Amino acid sequence: MVEFIQRVLEGHQPPEHTERRREGLGEGTTSGGGRGPILRVYKKDPRAKVPVRSPDSAIGLDVFAFLLTESGRASSRAIHIKGVTAVPTGLVVQSPSGYYLQICSRSGLAARGLFVANAPGIIDPDYTGELVILLFNGSYETQYVAHEHRIAQLILQPIIRTDVIELPNPPIIHAGRGEAGFGSTGL
Repeated sequence: MVEFIQRVLEGHQPPEHTERRREGLGEGTTSGGGRGPILRVYKKDPRAKVPVRSPDSAIGLDVFAFLLTESGRASSRAIHIKGVTAVPTGLVVQSPSGYYLQICSRSGLAARGLFVANAPGIIDPDYTGELVILLFNGSYETQYVAHEHRIAQLILQPIIRTDVIELPNPPIIHAGRGEAGFGSTGL
């Protein structure tokens, strides 16, 4: 695993993944069809599922729960009322240079009261651990996610770096709301 992460950080893919790319994850001259930047995905276990774009026009890539017992049987995980549960994916992901990943809720789960707890979750480009999704249950009953359920979506975003400048005085407001805050523009 450490060797794989070192190769990924150096910009190399493992030999078994060099030409094998999933629809929507590739770029350029190989089988990805020139659709955009490459998201590198390593399966910690061969039974983990690579993120998929469904439908093909979707912005986000669906990511799946990886919940197997020690004997390899599919399992589920309870997310208690108003609770947060970490759900593993069995994946290590690396964004292309100049990008980071946002982890966002899926609308089907949100309709049941399940949301990404720190939405959007931010996966920094230098993070090399397993992708784990924090799900919050905002409903009034215990919710469950099972092995291979779609639990969140990944959205690749460009990194825009900013500098911070401390001002000696408050910013000058020429027009608009001024100091008016929450709810000042109506419902």
